[in-house]
Amino acid sequence: MEEKLRKHHRNIDIRELGLLLEEKLRSVPPTMEYVRNLILDVKMLFRVLSDLEFDLKEEARKDFISALLYFIEVRDAIRDRIPLIGYWDDYRLVRYVKDKHREEINRYFSQVKHFIANYF
Repeated sequence: MEEKLRKHHRNIDIRELGLLLEEKLRSVPPTMEYVRNLILDVKMLFRVLSDLEFDLKEEARKDFISALLYFIEVRDAIRDRIPLIGYWDDYRLVRYVKDKHREEINRYFSQVKHFIANYF
């Protein structure tokens, strides 16, 4: 997982990342439970990453960006043909990042009292 994070990291403006993420999310059908969870998790990672008032640790920032870019990137046609199978790898990487940086995420939610999730 760490190798995937390193491979997919690049410097990117957060607004540009947000636009790419929105475009990608429009093409992902929330059919299977893990795909719905993937969508919620990438939205949450972007929310934490894009909050200018939150001082996210640099390692978490890099991993969040890498995971989001991995999700956005089109790597092969199987994701388009069979999305419920094709997004499994994305789901695993995003969950890995979420678990790895659980303390940062918990710290964020402890500071942001009124978080409203945009489910779909």
